[in-house]
Amino acid sequence: YWLYAAVSCKCLLMTNDEMRDHLFQLLGTSFFPRWKEKHQVRLSVSRSGIALHMPPTYSIVIQESENGSWHVPTTTHDDLETPRQWLCATRPVK
Repeated sequence: YWLYAAVSCKCLLMTNDEMRDHLFQLLGTSFFPRWKEKHQVRLSVSRSGIALHMPPTYSIVIQESENGSWHVPTTTHDDLETPRQWLCATRPVK
């Protein structure tokens, strides 16, 4: 019920749960992973205190633009806090 409420109310969801059971139930649709990426707030606790890790303001997966260019995030680890650099690939115009 909490997942339904979070989706229908268009709110952020604070959890470190990867929600794999929901992902497997919805296998075949790319909606849930994209929704989770944009709405999941993660929590970490350390000696310096509690930190909230907000979702990125834009999707951090490979994307194709309307003009056919591909945008690929370049990173070697899964850190959402690190600013991303992007590789842009375009086809030559004929």
